[in-house]
Amino acid sequence: MYSDELPGDFDLKILRVISDLYPDVVGGLGLHAHEMSKLQAKSGHQVTIFTSRINGNPINENVDGYQIFRFKNTFKLLGNSVSISLVRQLLKERNNYDIIHAHSQHFFSTNVCALIRKFGSPPLVITNHGLVSQTAPSWIQKIHTSTIGKWTFKAADGIICYTESEKGKLVELGIAPDKIFVIHNGIDTNKFIPAEKTETTGQILWIGRFTPGKGVDYLIEGFNLLLNKHPEVRLIMIGRGPKKKESLQKIQELGLSDKVIIKDFVENSELTKVYQNSDVFVLPSLSEGIPRTILESMSSGIPVVCTDLPQLVDIVNGCGLLIPPMDSQAVSDAISKILSDVSLAHELGQNGRKNLMSNFSWEDTVEQTLFFYGNLIK
Repeated sequence: MYSDELPGDFDLKILRVISDLYPDVVGGLGLHAHEMSKLQAKSGHQVTIFTSRINGNPINENVDGYQIFRFKNTFKLLGNSVSISLVRQLLKERNNYDIIHAHSQHFFSTNVCALIRKFGSPPLVITNHGLVSQTAPSWIQKIHTSTIGKWTFKAADGIICYTESEKGKLVELGIAPDKIFVIHNGIDTNKFIPAEKTETTGQILWIGRFTPGKGVDYLIEGFNLLLNKHPEVRLIMIGRGPKKKESLQKIQELGLSDKVIIKDFVENSELTKVYQNSDVFVLPSLSEGIPRTILESMSSGIPVVCTDLPQLVDIVNGCGLLIPPMDSQAVSDAISKILSDVSLAHELGQNGRKNLMSNFSWEDTVEQTLFFYGNLIK
């Protein structure tokens, strides 16, 4: 089914459907969709995005060569945007495109794409950004994955996963393996580059959404323990989310307000400096797909500390330290080990950069995705 030959005239009309888009909502999934669309448009394809409208942003605009149409939310359910006007527009325009590419089976917009495919539409591709949601309770996730999620995947003509581990989970769910393809997430390795540092900065970095699945409580508690050995360090946390208020309260209760810097948002163009000025990137998540933040850290030559989730082990091994989930002491010990051993930090950072240069370039991601489209429509 899959070939390495570009089939015929390959100037495509691509419709990308995603609940939330960067920078309207900060997060790796929305940023992935933005970068993918930008580079596909740069390659000569006509890319349109249907997404939700947030904060009064324009209904229609051209960004980096691709077109965005934003639709008013009818309501939100567990952080999921539900837009009836987006559904109407999909029904009206679905056959004006060569391929529809939706992101994450958790989103209502992707479920609608699957339903429309059943009634007739161009081939549907779904990118799986992880089977576990960061916002919904675990019991709802289990029900959703085995019912609506499974049905949504089965309706797709092709599914993209970031790792073989994630593909294996879909096969266990009952999805046909011959329509699942592993295409790594992409990182701009020309943008996220190491800095020439002669000494440590004492800066620990976390970027993400303040949700239970990100393990933020264990990070804050671990950082508090770390100060006993390394009182000079500071923690920078960048992100928004439903649990942010609770995290701020925990920081105040532990007396960490003068050691923890919290920012809602940093422009993607400015993130390079933030990574370069950090000694360690930490992500003690309880569940994840393949976080862009880990890849960006590695590309920037920054050692990583993250939980030993199966899909992260092969990526981070040798480029950082893996720890068990829900273990504040392990968070502290791993960061301390890197801060206390300059040669180890240097080795992990160099390994991370080499890994990203070899395996995670955006150009390769876009090329493989376009070949995948071609094999579905020819």
